Parts: sequence; structure tokens; C-alpha cells
Amino acid sequence: MTMEGKLKQAFLDMKRQDAIDLAEKELRSGADSFAILKECRDAMEEVGKRFETGEFFLSELIYSAEVFKAVSALLEPSITSTLPEEDSKVVVVFGTPRGDIHDLGKNIVITMMRAQGFTVHDLGVDVPSERFIEKLQEVGAPILALSALITPALVSMRETISLLVDKGFRKNTFVIIGGGVTTDFARKEVGADAQTLDPAKAIRLCRQYIQDRSRP
Repeated sequence: MTMEGKLKQAFLDMKRQDAIDLAEKELRSGADSFAILKECRDAMEEVGKRFETGEFFLSELIYSAEVFKAVSALLEPSITSTLPEEDSKVVVVFGTPRGDIHDLGKNIVITMMRAQGFTVHDLGVDVPSERFIEKLQEVGAPILALSALITPALVSMRETISLLVDKGFRKNTFVIIGGGVTTDFARKEVGADAQTLDPAKAIRLCRQYIQDRSRP
């Protein structure tokens, strides 16, 4: 098995230390940090697919995200520039709206998005509607992702999207929601564009939106 195959397998086997050791070995051999990062992204994409099909469960998804974080921390010192331009086109503002302090699901999705080269601005939890708008304007992000685990946050989601409309940003902002209390019915009620409980699907939807808006 190639070194790349071994690193991917370490992810799929949930072997954190093996993944770190293999990444270190690749770095010492002169491998490009971005190339190693791509190997990790590919592995995380496969984890997402297996979660989608039911082969992996939430525990594997969480642990693989931790493995990715550990390897990313190892690579960070050797990465002196930003990700290549083609990998940083998807910019997302992400947060848990006011009234909800849960962040487990949000953090998993953010880790997987970053593993795919997305630029994600994480605002944390219990975020006021105004803060989302400020950050969208500040960074020029075309995507707003909102996560909720309890129903009061749905009210905040609706308020945030209403504020998007009032401020004139709604037309050019793709709003995707997720979390335990969200459904397609909730999506319609709050005025979002998409809803999913699946991190891999969330990534596909965001990427598709960026591709569609770039077409003439």
C-alpha cells in the first residue's frame, strides 16, 4: 500500500496516532504540505460518504474530525501561505443562533468543510442575528450556515433571515440550516434555501451553489 493509501486507511480505521505518524513521515520525506492536506481531505470525504450510507455512525464522524484536526495542527507550521485559490472559493459564515448553545454538530460540519478547502468563519453559539449580518458583510461570504438543536433557535433563524432581507443581502446569500430540530418544513418556515442533517450533503449543496452562481 502506498503512503497515501496508508494515511487514508488510518483515517478510516480511526487510528489517530498512526495518521499523525504517517503525516510526519511524509513531511520528513519532503512531501508538500498541501498534498498531505489533500490526502486528509480525500479521507474525510470517504468518511462522509460512509456516514451517508450508514456504514459509519456519528461516533466515527466525530472521531475522524478529531483525527483531521490533529493532522492539520501538525501541518500548520509548514504551511506559510493560504490554500490555493481554487480551494478557497467557498466562503461560509457559520454559527448556532441566539437561544441555543449546542455546537457539536456545527463543529463536525465545519471540520469537514475545512477538510474540503472551504473558508469557514465560525461565530460560535448563541449568536445574535445582527452578528451574522455583520460578519457576512465583513468577509463577503455568499453562504450562511445555521445549526440548531433546540426549537427556540428556529425563531432566531427566522429573525436572522428576515434581517438578511431587510438589509438587502438575502438575494445573494445561500442559507443552509441543519441540526436535530431542523426539517424541510422548518426550512420553509424560517425561509432558508436548504436543510440537511448530513455533513457530506451540506458540502455538496454549498459547492453546487457556488458553481451555479459562477455560471453566466
